[in-house]
Amino acid sequence: MSKNNLVVDFLNVINSESVQSGFSSLVNLLQELEVKNDPNPVEMEIVDSAYQVIEKLNILQSALTRYKSSDKLLTGNKLSSLYEKNNDNLFE
Repeated sequence: MSKNNLVVDFLNVINSESVQSGFSSLVNLLQELEVKNDPNPVEMEIVDSAYQVIEKLNILQSALTRYKSSDKLLTGNKLSSLYEKNNDNLFE
């Protein structure tokens, strides 16, 4: 299976109804824990960790979407070569 197909498959799973339903439940739990007057330490840890997971997953989804839609990915020596070519003309 090609890398692009793997990316598309993963993005489809993230956007599936079951995963979105799970995140909806997580958001509801977060809303309940955030309004609690005297949360215990584990509840505060849950809120913090859940927001980190949501943020990182959104960042990953964005990066994978850019990767999927990008025809020209510059990596390794190609990127270095471009930098070296442009470095000579940087201040001219």
